[in-house]
Amino acid sequence: MQRLATWRRAIALLVVVGFLAAACGGSDDSSTAAAQDDGFPLTFTNCDTEFTLDAPPERVMLMEAAAPSLLFAADAMDRVIARIENFPEEYYTAEELVLLNDIPALVAEHTSTGGVEISVEAIIDHDPDIVIGYDTATLTHDSLGDVGIQLYVMPPFCDNPPTPSFESILDEVRFYGELFGTSETANASADALEAAVASAADAPVAEGQTAAALYVSSDGSAIYAYSSLGMVHPLMEALGMTNVFAELSERVPEVSIEEVIGRNPEILVLLYDDFGLTPDEISALVTDLPGASSITAVEQGAVYPLLFNWAEPPTPLVVKGLSELSDQITE
Repeated sequence: MQRLATWRRAIALLVVVGFLAAACGGSDDSSTAAAQDDGFPLTFTNCDTEFTLDAPPERVMLMEAAAPSLLFAADAMDRVIARIENFPEEYYTAEELVLLNDIPALVAEHTSTGGVEISVEAIIDHDPDIVIGYDTATLTHDSLGDVGIQLYVMPPFCDNPPTPSFESILDEVRFYGELFGTSETANASADALEAAVASAADAPVAEGQTAAALYVSSDGSAIYAYSSLGMVHPLMEALGMTNVFAELSERVPEVSIEEVIGRNPEILVLLYDDFGLTPDEISALVTDLPGASSITAVEQGAVYPLLFNWAEPPTPLVVKGLSELSDQITE
């Protein structure tokens, strides 16, 4: 399920904002670092494999639309020399977009699972120290390592991703501070994000209500429900909701509308990343299904479309997602 976990690896996901687990892989997969007084050499674990960097990366290539939020938090965007995916303007401020749009974009082939594929040769041409994003059929730790380039797979995209949480996001921001030698700024960003999460949790806007977080394919042909293994689960919990699909063993399995009707949530959160559809059109993909009108959330008009990266994967964008969803609920 290469991206079915965030629908760019959870749905490649198939995809915050909070902060990614400090590294990936294994049931206790976290980015652990051991370093000398100046912070380097820095040893860390990424997707069950240990790596050592002798110095902070100076030339960074970015994949994944949510990745810039981590570098902004760590004050390391000035290291980015190229990007492999587009960064939708909905997620970033006007000031941030000025920086992002100035970054050269590589031409990549989009895959059927929502990710991109690009050749190692195209990466080499830009001479990066590190690529941050996810692995693909051609971009792996070994294929890039063989040419002296570090691949850092964002933890939720590892084969054995850590359980997502706001704490994992804070840890990841702090790790980026270690990675780029900007710990003072990164730690301050983590503290601010932690305060924002606490503020939302102290005044939950949906206290005691049941909810389901769904990803609906843009053609309406399939519905996927997020269990407790998705970052959207702690997001809903922070706002007071109880996830009716929490116990499912898979991160985001396909479900039928009948299953949603049977669990009868009071709130529906609909994640989407098709920018060609309006929020009303996203809602209709579910509310127009046979029998959907009997769901309490649909009856009460408590159906909330939410752009994908406001909830998945775990990055600082999810902390902003708390406000985005809270605003919708309280309108």
